Amino acid sequence: MSDKSAGADKSTKGQTPRSDARLSRLYLEALRAADASGAYRVASEALRQGMTTPELYQRVIAPAMHQIGELWERGALTVADEHMATALTNRVLVALRPPPGEAQARRPPRALLAAVEGEQHALGLRMAADLLEDAGYDTIYLGADVPTGALLQAVESLSPDLVAMTATMETLTPRLEAVAAELRRTYPDLSVLVGGQAAPPQIDGGTLVRDLELLPERVPSSQV
Repeated sequence: MSDKSAGADKSTKGQTPRSDARLSRLYLEALRAADASGAYRVASEALRQGMTTPELYQRVIAPAMHQIGELWERGALTVADEHMATALTNRVLVALRPPPGEAQARRPPRALLAAVEGEQHALGLRMAADLLEDAGYDTIYLGADVPTGALLQAVESLSPDLVAMTATMETLTPRLEAVAAELRRTYPDLSVLVGGQAAPPQIDGGTLVRDLELLPERVPSSQV
């Protein structure tokens, strides 16, 4: 991918949907070219010019990854291509994170993040972990396809203040609802966030978050 196609727009703060779409297209082109440095340049330049991390995730990276999924469904990309794009984006997310700060005297609130059992797509959850970390949480990211028993055991042993779960396949909606209900029954004071395409509009015991830009607003203010 050329430097021209990898360069970010010069007016990212409060930018129009058209410029958002352009950045997302440039990021997508870098992924399809297996150009990790190009993808990083698009993302880092957007941040440098004033785009917030939630805006970057929601408006640039998420649409590009959604397009990767659509291309795979149409047969324009292979499974290997899709996995490569996800891996490259994970590398970009890691590279964008600031270095760890000094240890705090007081333990920050703890957030546990997991994709429900059977769910293999967890990139959105990975981005949510970054945003929760920015909001002051100590994040524990369990990743994709976490068995229900293991998730409940982790909550019991790690005592998080917040649990975030995701599911993208409709067949997993009942499981997402069941785990949220079990958490609410067992830990009535625990904050539970749910997201992903399979998350229902209303879920007993959980707060729905579909837009990464709104995630900081959904975090209980008393905990940060």
